[in-house]
Amino acid sequence: MVQPALSHRLSTLDATFLYVERPHAPMHIGSVNVYEGYLSREDVIETLAARMHLLPRYRQRVVFAPFGIAHPCWEDDPQFDVRNHVDEIELPPPGDDRMLCQVGGREYARMLDRNRPLWRLVLVQGHESGNTHMIAMVHHAMVDGISGVELQMKLHDLTPEPPELPPPSPWEPRPLPDPLTLLQEAVRDRLTELASTFADEAFRLWRPAQLAALQEQITAAMSTSLPYVLQPAPRTPFNNPVSGERSFAWVEVPFAEIRAMRNAIGGTVNDLVLTVLGGAFGRYLRRFDYPTDGIVLRAMCPVSMRPPAGMGQLGNQVSMMFAPLYVGIADPLERLTAVRRAMEQLKEQGQAQGLYALTTLASRLPPAVQALAGMIDAPNTLLNTVSTNVPGPQIPLYLRGHKLLHWYPLGVVSNNIGIFVAILTYNQKLTFGATVDARQVPDAWSFAACIRETYDELKAAAEKAAAAATPPVPMPPPVPEPRPVSLKRAAARTGASAAAKK
Repeated sequence: MVQPALSHRLSTLDATFLYVERPHAPMHIGSVNVYEGYLSREDVIETLAARMHLLPRYRQRVVFAPFGIAHPCWEDDPQFDVRNHVDEIELPPPGDDRMLCQVGGREYARMLDRNRPLWRLVLVQGHESGNTHMIAMVHHAMVDGISGVELQMKLHDLTPEPPELPPPSPWEPRPLPDPLTLLQEAVRDRLTELASTFADEAFRLWRPAQLAALQEQITAAMSTSLPYVLQPAPRTPFNNPVSGERSFAWVEVPFAEIRAMRNAIGGTVNDLVLTVLGGAFGRYLRRFDYPTDGIVLRAMCPVSMRPPAGMGQLGNQVSMMFAPLYVGIADPLERLTAVRRAMEQLKEQGQAQGLYALTTLASRLPPAVQALAGMIDAPNTLLNTVSTNVPGPQIPLYLRGHKLLHWYPLGVVSNNIGIFVAILTYNQKLTFGATVDARQVPDAWSFAACIRETYDELKAAAEKAAAAATPPVPMPPPVPEPRPVSLKRAAARTGASAAAKK
């Protein structure tokens, strides 16, 4: 039985991650998943094979349009074999987390093979914990943070006992289209897109309110972004051209502590995260004698624009905000106040919505021009780092009966940004996952230690504020001590009482 056609033209944002990719700067995102006990490669292959029908995009490869007339499209891979996407390696001694990040960093630094579907899993055995670690990689052209979490939900179970799944129908891949068909489809899709754009713009003139709202969004995006363009971001030791070497580290904290901190000192979870990161970057820079007084770094924070109806779909539907990191403010509560004020202002100005509107306008450029622009290695002067904050499931997941103990997120290091910090919540834990250029940041765990120290500092300040705000428990009134009575007086009272009864 032939499956329904799943060919799909990549969006401008999805295709951009292909255009800007370089061998030394691969554009995949991923995670380190830690499973309880031993999970074999054959177990993973068998599980994936049984669920591939739930992930049709994972059996498709990227096919580029002739002459760049349109963006690339997804086509069934006739040679697809799940075994080609699952590898297994042994961790050398001492088998600790540092060795895991060193060896795993080399695997993560490799580009995904564009002649195959753009994903890969690497099982890592031999960790001192006895647990199985799996490095998962998926190209950013396929997923963003939200859809990446939804992908994990499809691969895992909610209970140790996996449910019985109906056997999938036999998969018969569609043949790859010949060059002439690719050209025909690219021309058709491009003409359809142009006609749709022309119709939308023409009829928008008849909707003044809609046109005014769009103009307001674009004006807000330009006005809030102009200062970043006119004044370059401060240069740091980790804002140099990236190498092809990668490493990572992480810090995991109880999510209940984050909620308690939020209740005690205010702000959103994202405000607290940015406060921790600002302090951590400041600590890290000062270790290299980098002056931080009055310095404000810039972090690009993706903002999901995915509507509820779009949940479960792959691809990228994100905008961004330029968040300040106050590395020069030592006091954690003062730093939080500054972060809250700045983020509230950016939200009121609608920066994320405005930049999303600008991205839509940029998509009207011919795809060939966009591809050519992606080939230009323009230096990044706008940003110092990238920080994502993705909510995950707050219940444990299982893969073939093995509990997912930890879920450490990994990000993209590219374009003069040597540190990428991904934040993910899973099973009542929040994890800061730092992915770094191993040449610019030789010891990722040193940066992770700065995150831990700053987090503990903010937590202590929150606990102190909570204690100060809690009224003391009133003490019960003292119980008066009985006055001592002499034996003579007690005998006299007893005698008087007896006489009264008579």
